[in-house]
Order: sequence, then C-alpha cells, then structure tokens
Amino acid sequence: MTESKIPIDEAISPFPLPDNTQLNTFRDEIQQELRNLESKLTAAIAAKSVLWPEITNNTPLNWSQFVSRFLAKFHSPIRVAQQEHEWSECKQKDNETINEFVVRLRAIWLEQRVDAQEANLIKHLFCKMRPDMLNLMNASRSSTLNEIITEAQHVEEILYLRNKEFRLRKNTRNKPSINGHNPTSLMSIPTRAWASNSSKNTSPTSTTQANPTCCRCCETDHYAPNCPLNDSRRTFDSFDNNTKPLPPRSKNN
Repeated sequence: MTESKIPIDEAISPFPLPDNTQLNTFRDEIQQELRNLESKLTAAIAAKSVLWPEITNNTPLNWSQFVSRFLAKFHSPIRVAQQEHEWSECKQKDNETINEFVVRLRAIWLEQRVDAQEANLIKHLFCKMRPDMLNLMNASRSSTLNEIITEAQHVEEILYLRNKEFRLRKNTRNKPSINGHNPTSLMSIPTRAWASNSSKNTSPTSTTQANPTCCRCCETDHYAPNCPLNDSRRTFDSFDNNTKPLPPRSKNN
C-alpha cells in the first residue's frame, strides 16, 4: 500500500496563527526547515539506493541489470502479482488496432521484463494477437517488430474492406419489399433464366398473330376484310343490278 505524500505548505496551512509578525516569522522558519529536512531525506534515500549494490557486494554488471534491481527494490508483492495478471490478460481486443495493442503490450513488457530482448517481445506478440489477423499474415517470427506492424496494418485494411462489404450485403437483403414484390437486380439474374421468362411472357401474342380468326365466317387464317363471303356478296349484288324488274300484276288476275 503506497503512502500519499503531503506538501509541507499544505501540512502547516490548516493551523492558522494570530496576526502577529513574530508568529508569522516563526511559521516561515519552520516551513523552511521542514523543506530542508525533506530534501535531505530524499537525497539519503537516493544515495542508499545507489550505494546499496556496493554495500551488499552485488554490483550490477550493466545498466539494465541495475535498473531491474533498482525497480525490484520498490516493487511490492501485491504490485508484482498485479503486473502478472495484467500480462496474462493482455490480449488484442476486437476494436483495437495493432499500433494501440503494441503500445499497451510494450508498456507492460518493459515494466516486468527489463532484461528481455525484442525477439522475446515478438514471440509473445504473435501469441496475443487476434486469430483473424494471424491467419492472413505472412510475417514470420524472425521478422523485425516494424515489419510485423506493417504487415498487420495491411491485414487490418483487408479485414476492414471485408466487413464493409458484408454489411452492405446484409443491408441489401434486409430491405423491405414494395407491394409484396422483392425487386431483383438484372445483374443477379442468369441470362438463360431471363430469356426463358421473356419467351413465356411473349408466347400468347405470337400464337395470336400466327392464327388469325375471321369474325364473319368464324374461320381461321384470315380476317373479316379478306373473308371469301365478301366476294359472294359482291356477285349477288351485281346480279341484282343487271336483272330487269318484273312487270306489275294485273288487277283482274
């Protein structure tokens, strides 16, 4: 459990003193002495931390080893357990880009494993990335971190376009029909099916045109203006015109 640090001015200000020049001067002197004491304690703690390896005859061999030992001195068991939990749960989220995930993973990585190399980080990066991205990536574990990030960004673009196309198709299928009719695009209908439907729609008209029916004699293969009965009618009329009228009958008869 960490202790909160209270500034000297805030620690003394809650105790007001009477408006007296001597008391105010005394308060200022106390504040200055406390500040000096605080700086000395801070310097002593820092000096102890720096000299601690020499005192214990365990001098670090390099800077990384010194940093790891220095940080380990201030890490409580609760903080270590919390870091282990964060590391085990650190996996790429569905809405998290590769850049955001690498920044978050690297922050936990540097805090826990100071001595580890970039190759170890890449190994854990592959284990904690999203499976849909790993299936499309061509980068190997021997690639550098920058190469892996570039390849992952390309895969993110592909997945984005796929999801966009899927949403467009889903919205098209879910559109309500108009008057019970579901409109279908001509591009989605095969050519043979379209030709078959067209022939079915035009077959009655072609049959009617091939077999005309006369409304006068009720025979087929001709219309009323071309009916043979028209010729017989004309012959009968001409015969009537050439025949002389009969004489009137006598009243005596």
